[in-house]
Parts: sequence; structure tokens; C-alpha cells
Amino acid sequence: MNMKKQLSLMSMFLVFLAMGFGDAANQLVSVVEKAFNVTPFVASFVSLSGMIMFGLLSVPAGVWQSKIGKKGMLIIGLILFLFGSLLPIIAFTFPVILISVLMMGAGATILQVSGNPLIRDVSDEGQYSSMLSFAQSFKAIGTLSTSLIIVLIGISLMKYSWFSFTPEGTIEPINMGFRILFPIFFVVLFITLVLVTIFVPKAGKSEEKPTTVANCLRALGNPFILMMFLAIFFYCGAEASMFNRIPSILSENMQNITPAMGNIVLIISLLIGRFLGGIILRKIDAEKFLAITIIISIIGNVLLFFPYSPFTTWLSFILIGIGFANIFPLVFSICVEHKPELSNEISGLMTTAIVGAAIVPLLTGAFANIGVRYAFIIPLCCLAYLCFVAVKVKKEKNV
Repeated sequence: MNMKKQLSLMSMFLVFLAMGFGDAANQLVSVVEKAFNVTPFVASFVSLSGMIMFGLLSVPAGVWQSKIGKKGMLIIGLILFLFGSLLPIIAFTFPVILISVLMMGAGATILQVSGNPLIRDVSDEGQYSSMLSFAQSFKAIGTLSTSLIIVLIGISLMKYSWFSFTPEGTIEPINMGFRILFPIFFVVLFITLVLVTIFVPKAGKSEEKPTTVANCLRALGNPFILMMFLAIFFYCGAEASMFNRIPSILSENMQNITPAMGNIVLIISLLIGRFLGGIILRKIDAEKFLAITIIISIIGNVLLFFPYSPFTTWLSFILIGIGFANIFPLVFSICVEHKPELSNEISGLMTTAIVGAAIVPLLTGAFANIGVRYAFIIPLCCLAYLCFVAVKVKKEKNV
């Protein structure tokens, strides 16, 4: 791989790091609730603001992308994300946080739509699945760094006035340490924007036709694309359900452990799994590896139904993270490789399917009312569908 292509790939890896910052919406809910003294219901609008754009903007972004190109859309996404991270630096109020997260969610949506297929354009032939897994590992780094900053750095910054607030009539300061996230996001995004502008090439001419909303809906009528769309929907729903409910396992059984540690272990496992996936996919085909990762995920999920023990609990978190790590890039790349002439439509549809992360957890939450462990029935059902997909994909390749 020549130097020019290496610089293009490294610039794209930074884009995926920024995508990981987009996961901040879910991680900010609890800290925003305390910081601004709002109810849990009102605080949940922070998560909704970040997630809603995946459902609303993905297909239109795919349409615009076919007109201005993947690089053009990538730059628009970075600019939106950049301004979203700037707002809380200028003014720090709850409405500003909502607008900020909305803009960052819009930026992250566009980065997903343009970034995933653009990796194919800057990768060597036959290396798309491998490079996309590597890129997704950078996304996991972005998500993990957000968690660590909130958990480990935020409290230590309270001694500085910019990071704490003492309401009138009280003596106890409120932790605003998570505010440091936004300057960090801004700096990384600015550097990424500069590097993408300089080093990422515009895609050459291809057989892709201009995309319209009608074309996207027509593409969804293809049985293979519809199957893969649902695979992303249920995978994202299963992953979000795990992140929502794993802390409950720890709070119920490990009183001396911070519940957030469960999610941190899960994110670290995702990171390791994606890095390993990038290496393994150089040796075996994507279809076979998809089946392996789903089996590992199911084993991890089933362990959660065993009688509680620290060993099986932590092992299940690790197996779930490693198993889940490569499902998204594998499903996405397999679908694009199946219909490369529809990459814009597929990218928009697959990113829209991420909205499963907002819908499936509602059902998981309903089952959690019966008991914490019952909640994991829903992710297990999602994985059962993914098992079906892995079998169909393998048969499709052998036809």
C-alpha cells in the first residue's frame, strides 16, 4: 500500500473515531440529569436527540451523497459535528446541550452514511471487510474514551470553576466535569476535517446511478437487502439493550462495583474484537467469520441466564463484546459487495436501521420489569435472527 493510500486510510480511521464520539448521547443522560437537575424523562431527550437523526437523516443523506460524492458528504458531516461540539463551549445550558447533541447526531449519521462505503474506495481490492473492521475498532476507541473521560477525569476537574456549579442556597457543588468532552471533541474533529480535506480522494466514476428516495425504497424491496437491513436493525437493538441492562446485573449482584464498569468491559471487548477481526478477515472470508461471531455472541448471551457468579458474569460481558464487535461491519460490507452499484442506497438504508437501537430496548425494558435476566431474552431473539442471516448469506455465496 502506497503512502498516499495509507494517509487516506488513517484520515478515515479518525473519522470513525469521531463516530464513536457520537455515542456520547447515551452516556450523557445520567450526568446531564444530575448536572441540570431535570427528571429522568426530560434527561432521556438527550439520548433521543442523538438517535432520532439516524432514522430521519440517513436515507436523505444517501440521496445527497449520490449528487455531491462521498467525500463531500463526509466533510458536511464533520462540519455539523464540529459546530455541535462548539455550542456547549460557548453556552452551557440544558437546551444548548439538546441542540448540541442533535447536531452531533446529524453529523454522526452522515459520517456513517459516507464513511462506511468510502472505506471501500480507499482499501486495496478484497480488503474491504478487513479495513472496515479496523475502522470500526477506532469507533470503539472513541466510545471508550468518552466513557473513561466521564468516569475517570470528570470528577478530578471539579476543583476548577468551569467544571462545577454550586446552586444558590446550597454548599454542595454539582459535577460538570463531563463538560471537558466538548473541547476534546472539537479539537479532534477539527484535525480530522483538515486531514480528510487534504488526503481523502474523491471517488472516481463508477457504475452507481443517482440515488433518490424512491430508489432507496426500491432497493429495500430486494429480499437480500431487506434481510441485511433487518440484521442491522436487530443487531443495533441487541447491542443497545446490552449497554442499557448490563449495569443492572452489576448493581443487583456487586454492590462494591461501579455499574458503569460493565459497559467499560463491554466496550474494551468490542475494541479488541474489532482489532482482531481486521486481522482474521485477511485469512478467512466474511461470510464464515459472520457465523463465528454470532455463535460467540449467543454463548455470551446464554451465560447471562446461568445462576449468578462473578466468573460467568464477566466472561459473558467479554464474549458478548468480542462477538458483537464485527457484526455491523460484516453485514454492511457483505451487503455492499453483493450490490456495489447500490452502495449509496445501501449505506442510507443500513444507517437508518441503526434506529433499532432506540426501538428494541423498549421491549427489553418491558421484560426487565419482570426481572433483570428476563430482559436478555430479547437480545437472544435478535441473535437467533442473525443466525438465520448467517446461514442465508453462506448459501447465497455458494449459489
